[in-house]
Amino acid sequence: MKIAISSNGNTEQSTVSDRFARAEYFIIYDHDTLKFNAVLNPAKNEGSGAGGKAVKILADLGVDVALVPELGPKALDALRAFEIKSYQYPREKNVREVLYMYFEKKLPDLLISTVKGHH
Repeated sequence: MKIAISSNGNTEQSTVSDRFARAEYFIIYDHDTLKFNAVLNPAKNEGSGAGGKAVKILADLGVDVALVPELGPKALDALRAFEIKSYQYPREKNVREVLYMYFEKKLPDLLISTVKGHH
């Protein structure tokens, strides 16, 4: 299983991002190998459609779960289309803390959009 976490930096000690598609990095945790991998997020610079592009990046990396601060309707729809589950983390934590919260089942499922889409 691979888990993606929106991050401001490129390590598991970095703080989590307050945005999903505009995060600087996605930290990918591979539960099979117990390794972290930082992926620069090229979708962050998109004028529009960043959510869908960010989700496509995660899908191409084989991500099963996304830990995010919030989601717009298009990003949520894209995650569902790729069968990537999403959970909402609290802000002001680091990547490792959020990952532990996920495994302790302390993060709520994101079943509805938490922000309006940008048009």
